[in-house]
Parts: sequence; structure tokens; C-alpha cells
Amino acid sequence: MSRRSKQPAPTSHRLRNGLRVVATRTPQSGATSIALALRAGSVYDPPNAQGLAHFLEHLIFKATLDYSRQELAAALQRCGNRFDPATSKELISIMGSVPAAKADEALDLLSSVVRRPLFAAKDIETERKVVLEELRDWEDDPSKRIEVLTDEALWGSHPLGRDVGGTLATVRGISAAQVRRFHRRLFNPRNAVLSLAGPQSTRELAASAERFFGTWRAAPDAVVPPTPADALVQPAMHRARRAKTLRRSNTQQVWFSISTTTPSYPHGFDAVLQTQLAQTMIGEGDGSRLWDGLREGLGLAYEVYATQDFYSNVGVMSAMAAVGRGRAKLAVREMRRLLEETQHGFSADEFERGREAYSAQTHLISEWNAETARRYAELALFDQPLVTPAQELQRLSKLRAAEFNEFVKANIRWDSGTLCAIGTAPALEALRA
Repeated sequence: MSRRSKQPAPTSHRLRNGLRVVATRTPQSGATSIALALRAGSVYDPPNAQGLAHFLEHLIFKATLDYSRQELAAALQRCGNRFDPATSKELISIMGSVPAAKADEALDLLSSVVRRPLFAAKDIETERKVVLEELRDWEDDPSKRIEVLTDEALWGSHPLGRDVGGTLATVRGISAAQVRRFHRRLFNPRNAVLSLAGPQSTRELAASAERFFGTWRAAPDAVVPPTPADALVQPAMHRARRAKTLRRSNTQQVWFSISTTTPSYPHGFDAVLQTQLAQTMIGEGDGSRLWDGLREGLGLAYEVYATQDFYSNVGVMSAMAAVGRGRAKLAVREMRRLLEETQHGFSADEFERGREAYSAQTHLISEWNAETARRYAELALFDQPLVTPAQELQRLSKLRAAEFNEFVKANIRWDSGTLCAIGTAPALEALRA
């Protein structure tokens, strides 16, 4: 039995204010990792203020009612400057790791920035400029822009189709009042999970959570927002939305993606596990279908990989590549062929190699304290069982190739996939042909 499998499982309980706390003892670590997750991502942006969630995430590490900006910066430095806020489609998350001796200091800081941000007018205007520069960077980088284009093609006007960062116009129009209202409504203990992983006992970790977050009170207009209604999945998608292109006259390559919907959390952890295994086998480096086919076999691409996202109601798998302008048509055709051939299944040897790769990745990631905290925060926020890495590996070991192939055939359909591409006009015309 592995050392990891002997470790205690996470404990979970709710504070009186409704905050769910997950505590995991990781005795081999000298660090305490903290992950706070809230249902406050870009799908909850008001239609007239797209990018609001991302903008707010930028502002919460400014001044608070307890700390000036300079005092907060100094305190973060003393803790090692390892806090990383992020906004996704459905979540705002704040993650950080500190030496175990600084855990209470870090939790005090986190409590202040989450519960008592000042949202000073000067900070709002300064950070607006920063966010606008970030959007310009996203616009100029085709590896980032292709993801936005894919979401637009997949989901259309549904909230999942929005760019997390909004647009230059919408960010310029966001007001201080909108920021404060969004924070009041969605930053509340009933809408959050606090996950802690460290060498302390689970009782000590839970006591620290109570000490710094137990007095968190929801505002009168606070809510736990409902998940937006299901978006149309691809078999029902209008044909016109199955392709999207963006012309770039100054690029030497064509970036393109082919995407399809997959199972997600509502379908159960075993479905999530098999979907992640499929993503590994399709596009996770050496030995994967895309790597061996497009890069090693034909030399068509340097960048080629597959990604996977899980949302409340649906998952999305995307295969992406960047190729020379004159080779885009061939590369898209070969990628489509490789993806659609997965409907015929994976060989026993390919399945075993993929399973070993997935197992090795799970072992490695589970050694990261921060990943342990993040894993349980996300599972808890999506109301999922807190499956440990050891339990995941046990389920993986029982999976058989025939069962997996049937799952892929039934649930991951590339024949109705969405194609998106960014490049010069002649290259895009060749793709259309």
C-alpha cells in the first residue's frame, strides 16, 4: 500500500454561518495550503457588465478595512507572496501556500481581503488600466484567443460563451457600485468553500478556520446563485455555430481547435475519471494520439495538445494545435481523422499505457499540498464526494479497456465537433474549402 493511501482522508463540516470547511492533514509537508472557492465566476456577470467577476478578483488584494495597500503588500511578502487569485467560468478562487508556522497570519490576511475589501476609487481606476492591458495581451496571443473563440462557437449567447475577462468596452464601463454589489451578493459564507491542507491536525485546521472565518456574515442581499440553465450541447447545435474563424494578417501560423462536449460532475466521479483518462490518451504529450500523429508522425506541429474543462452541467474537451499557414488544411484533416478514430476504441496496449500515465500524474500531483487543497475545494463547491487520490487510483485500477471504449464511444463524439481557427485569410479560406 502506498504512503499516500495511508494518509487520513479529508474531514468536512459547516460553520454556523454556512461556510463549508474541508481540512486535510498532510504530515509530510512543512507548508499549509489554503484554497477558498466561491460560485462567483464569469457566468454570473450581469449582461451589461461582462468581466465584472474577473475585475473584482483583481481588486480584492488591494486595500482592505484592516490593511492599507502597502501594509497588505508587506504582509503578503512576509508570507512568501504565494497567493494566486483566479477567475474561471463558474468560480473565483484564491489559493496560497505558506510555511506552516505562518498559517494563522495567512488566514487573517485572506479573511480581510475576502470579507472587508475597501474598493477605493483610486484602486479601481488603477486596476482597470491593468485589466485592460491584460485583455490586450489575451487579444494578441493566439494561444489564448483560440480558447475564447472556441467558447463563443460552442455556447453562443449562453453565459459560458462569454470571455471571462469581458471586453475592452465592458470593462471600461464597470462602476464601483457594480463591483460592491457583486461582492455583497456572491462573497458570502454560504456560497464558499474553505479547504486547508497542512501538517497540523484536522482539528487544528478546523479551529483556525473557525477563528478567522467564523464571524463572517452574509449581507442582507447575499445569495447562493443558481447554475445558469444548460447550454445546448453539440448534437443540437445549429450548423452555423460549428465553425468560427478570426483573421490575423501578421501571423506565421494558424492556431486551430476542435471541441466537443463531454460528461461532467452530474454524471458521477467515474464518468469524470474516464473523461480525464480519454483526454490523457488523446492529447497529453508523448504517446498520445495527437502527439504521435501530428507531431512525431507527420512533423506538422510543435504545439499540439488536448484540454478538458468540467462545469456544473457539462464538460468540454478541446484538441488544439499551431501549424504553418500552408499546412493548416492537412493538419485539420489529420486531427479530425485521429479524433474520430477514437470512436473505434483504443487497443489494450494503448489503454494500459494511458492508464499508467494517468496514474503517474495523479501520484505526482497528489504530492503537491496546494493541489490537495484545490482538489477538495472544487469537489466540495460542486457538491461532489471528496474522493481522495488513493480512491481515484483504486477506481482506475479496476477499469477495463472494453468498459472504457464503450464509455468513449457513447459520450465523446467528435463527429459533431466545433472547429475554430485564427490565421491569415488564405489559410482560413483553405480550411473552409
